Amino acid sequence: MNHIMKNWVHVRCRTLLTYIVILGFPTVASASGGEDGGAETNVSIDYFNVGESKSNVGNAATNTSGVLIEVEYEKGSMTYTFDYERWSYDWNNSETLPFILDTTSAPWSTFETLALGIEYEQEINDQWEVSYYLEAESSFEREMSNSFEYEAGVDFNYEASKDWSFTVNVNWEYLDAEGGELGMDLEIEWNHDSKEGWSGEFEISSEFPETHLTYHFTREFSTTMFYNESGTNTIRLSDTSPVIGMQGGYLEDEYNSIGIELGYELTHGGTLSFSVQQNQDRQFSFLDKTGIESVYGIGDAMEASIGFTYEF
Repeated sequence: MNHIMKNWVHVRCRTLLTYIVILGFPTVASASGGEDGGAETNVSIDYFNVGESKSNVGNAATNTSGVLIEVEYEKGSMTYTFDYERWSYDWNNSETLPFILDTTSAPWSTFETLALGIEYEQEINDQWEVSYYLEAESSFEREMSNSFEYEAGVDFNYEASKDWSFTVNVNWEYLDAEGGELGMDLEIEWNHDSKEGWSGEFEISSEFPETHLTYHFTREFSTTMFYNESGTNTIRLSDTSPVIGMQGGYLEDEYNSIGIELGYELTHGGTLSFSVQQNQDRQFSFLDKTGIESVYGIGDAMEASIGFTYEF
C-alpha cells in the first residue's frame, strides 16, 4: 500500500473512532445519571504466568507473565469495550540469543496493548441477528506511532434451535505492520446458554481452528477443555530495540495452547476461574520495516492463569 493510501486509511479510521467516543460518551453519561434502563457493565481481570521457555538457538530462556483488564458496557443494541493488556519478560542468558546486537541488554522487557471497540446488534427475527462492529488497538514496546490495528466486521448469527447456533463473521483488518486483508470465520455453538451437562464452541477461521468443550457439574461449577491459538498481538518494537534490524519493527510471540479451566459462579454476578495449559510450537516472528520476516523457535512451557469477572 502506497504512502498516500496508507495515510488516507489512518485518517478515516481515526476520524471514525473519534465519532465513536463522541457518540458513546453521552450514552454512558445518561445511564450513570439515572436509572440504567437495562444497561449492563462487565469487568474482568486475568493474570497469567508462563514457565521458563528455552530458546531453540543459544542458551537463553525467558519467563513470561501478564495481566489483561477488559471492560464492557452494554445498553440496548449498543456495546462499548475497552481493553488493557501488559506482558512482562524475565530473561536469563539473553546474550546468547542470535538476534540481538547489544549483548548487555535484554531484547525486550514489557509490551502494552490498548484497545477500543463498538458494536451494534440488529435483531432481524427470532432466528436471525446481525452485528456490526469496529475495533482499534495499539500494541507497542515504547513508541505508539505505527503500532495501530483496525478491524471492521459483520457477524451473521442464525439460531437453528435452542441447542444450536451458527455465526459467520466477515471482517476487514488493517495493520500498520502488514497492511489490509479480508478474513472470514465460522463459529458453531452447542448448548451455549446451558448451565447443565455438556456444551461446546467450535470456531473455524482463516487463521486457526479453536475448540472449547464445557461440562457443568452444577449451575455454579464448570470445567472447560480448550485448544486454541494464543500469544501477543503484533507488537511495535522500540526505535532503540537491540534486536538486529528491528528498530521500529514488529514482533509476534505466538503459540498453540491446550488446557483446562475451572470456573465457579459466585453470588451477585461474580465469577472466578483458574486454568492450566501447555503452550506448544512457540515462536518469535519478526517483521522489519521493509517487509522481511524472520522466525525463531522457543521451547514449550506450562502456563497458569487466574481470573475474576464481575457483572453489574
